Amino acid sequence: MKHFSPLCLFLVTLAVANASVLPVKRNHLPAVNQQGEVVWLDEMSHSVPDKCDFSCTDQDLSVCAHNGQCLQLFTSRCTMAAYNCRNPQKRFNIVENYKCILGYVPLCSPEERKELGITM
Repeated sequence: MKHFSPLCLFLVTLAVANASVLPVKRNHLPAVNQQGEVVWLDEMSHSVPDKCDFSCTDQDLSVCAHNGQCLQLFTSRCTMAAYNCRNPQKRFNIVENYKCILGYVPLCSPEERKELGITM
């Protein structure tokens, strides 16, 4: 049986003490999730709850809203809030309902609704 010299034992002990645990292999491409956090792509495959996934009912009253460009009648405050959550740069704000009902202009045209991503 071979015996190790004290110097060899010291070097092995030093190497073990300074060893680090390597992380589990990841896809080393960063991505940004829906909350704006930087995550690894392999973490994106797991279901991340959608903060803008509103459960809106049809029992709410419709609301008229304006975005500085056009008026849009949303089926409820909830649907408008869901839209605003998904499109914070194109936010709508509630205005008096009669403006949408009585045809005040400018109402959002089909082209504007498509551009804004409003599905109704």
